[in-house]
Amino acid sequence: MTAKLDLAYMPAATQLRLYRSKQLSPVDVLEAQIARAEEAEPKINAFAWKFYDEARVAAKKAERRYVGGEARPLEGITLAVKDDTDVAGKVTASGSKLFLDYIAPSSHPMVQRYLDAGAIVHAKTTVPEFCISTVTISPHWGVTRNPWNLAYTPSGSSGGSGAALAAGTTTLATGSDSGGSIRLPASVNGVYGFKAPFGRFPGVAPWTLVPNSVYGPMARTMTDLSLMYDLGTGPTSHDHTALPKHTLPAPLPAVAGMRIAYSPDLGFAQIDPEVRANTERALTRFETLGATVEEVKLDWTAEKIQEAMYGTLFNGFWRVFLDQIQEMMHDPAELSDQYHNFYRKAHSLPAGSQEKAAMLVAELNAGIHAIFSAGFDALVTPTTGLPSIPAATNHAKDTLVINNVTVDPTIGWCLTHPFNLLYLHPIVVAQTGRASTNVPTSIQIIGNRYDDDTVFALAHAYERIAEPLYRGDAFPDFRHTA
Repeated sequence: MTAKLDLAYMPAATQLRLYRSKQLSPVDVLEAQIARAEEAEPKINAFAWKFYDEARVAAKKAERRYVGGEARPLEGITLAVKDDTDVAGKVTASGSKLFLDYIAPSSHPMVQRYLDAGAIVHAKTTVPEFCISTVTISPHWGVTRNPWNLAYTPSGSSGGSGAALAAGTTTLATGSDSGGSIRLPASVNGVYGFKAPFGRFPGVAPWTLVPNSVYGPMARTMTDLSLMYDLGTGPTSHDHTALPKHTLPAPLPAVAGMRIAYSPDLGFAQIDPEVRANTERALTRFETLGATVEEVKLDWTAEKIQEAMYGTLFNGFWRVFLDQIQEMMHDPAELSDQYHNFYRKAHSLPAGSQEKAAMLVAELNAGIHAIFSAGFDALVTPTTGLPSIPAATNHAKDTLVINNVTVDPTIGWCLTHPFNLLYLHPIVVAQTGRASTNVPTSIQIIGNRYDDDTVFALAHAYERIAEPLYRGDAFPDFRHTA
C-alpha cells in the first residue's frame, strides 16, 4: 500500500495517537483522502456535497490545537455525513431535487456532538431519494457504486457513507436505519455499522415518534465505531425519547462462555451459498473465542414480515411524508420510480392493516423473546441473502431471484428489516469475507433489548481474530467498468 493510502485508510484511533504525539497532522490525512476521492469519486459517486476548502481551514485549526494542547476527542478526524442528516448551513436534499434549496438551520444533535468533539465534515454522502431503497440511486445524483466491484450497489440508504468508507475517502461516517439502511451498506462495503436501539442516539422531530428509524455510526474498525458510540449517545433537551447517556465499559464483557444463537435465514430468507459459507466460517471464530454456537429456528415468513413492515410504516409518519411529497410535486417525472412505488403501496393498504401489523410484530417479538429467554446472549444471522445486487437495480420494475426463487425486489435480499420492527435490539454488523464477485459479506450480531455492551464485546473480539479486509492488496480496486 502506498503512503497516501496508508493515510487515507488510517483508523481514527491511530490518527489521534499520532496527532497527539506530533508525528502526524490532520492536514496530511485530509489531503490524502481528498486525493483518494479525486480518483474514486468519478467511479463510485459517493459524495453528494464536498466542503474541501472549509475542511482544509478546519484541519489547519486542528493542527494548531494539537500544538497548543487543546485538542478535543475527535480533533481533526474527517466525518462524512449522510445527506438525510442536517449539518448547519449545508443542504440536506435527501437525494431529491425537491429539497436542493433546503439549507439546514442547525446540525442534527448526533452530528453536533461529533463537531463539538473536533470532527471535520468534509462531505455529505449520497442517498436514494428519500432513503427508501436498498440501492443508492437518485434522480439528481444518479447511481452510486460499490468500490469493491462497480457493477454492484453499495446498497442503501446509507450507500454513499458505506462506499466512502470502503474507498478511503473518509475516516468516519454517519448513517440512519429504517429497514437496514446502516447495516446493508456496512455489509456490502465491508465496514462496521451499528443499528442502535431506539433512543440510544438523539433524534429530531418528527422522527422522535418513529421508533423504527434510528441514526448511528459507521466506521472501518470496531475501535472507531466504539469511539463514535461513546461520543454520540445521550439525551438532548428537545428529544423526549433519548435515553440516558451510556458509554461502553472498559474492558468489555468477556466472550468466553457466551451462548450464541445462530439462525441461517430467520426462517424466511433465501441465502446465497457463498453468504452461508462465509457466515458459518465466522461462527467458528466465535467458538475459537470460547463462545458456544447453537442453531435455532424461527417460524417467521417473508409475507408476515412484509405485511408487518408496510402496515407499520405506511400508517404512520411515513405515509404523511409521502402525501406531503405528493403535494409538493409539480411533475411525476421529477421523482423516482421507488417513490411512486411506495406511494402506491401506502395507499393500497386494506382497512385494519395497522392493527394486523401490530399483531404480526407481536408474533415476531415472541420468537426473539424465546431465544433470549432460553439464555442466549446474542443472535447471529447473515445481514443479506446475496453479497449485493446490481448497482442500477430499479426496484419498481426489476425482478430479483435467489436460489431460483423470486423474492421481493426491494427487501427480498435483506435480513435487516424485521429488527426495525423489533426496535429495542442493538445490532452490530461485522464482515465475514468476500464473495467471488469481490463484494464483502457480513453477519448481524443482535443483542437482547438495550444490551449494547454484549454486541460490542462480540464484535470487538471477533474483529481481533478475523482476517481483515483492508490489508495487503485487498483494498477496493474499483473492478469492472460501470
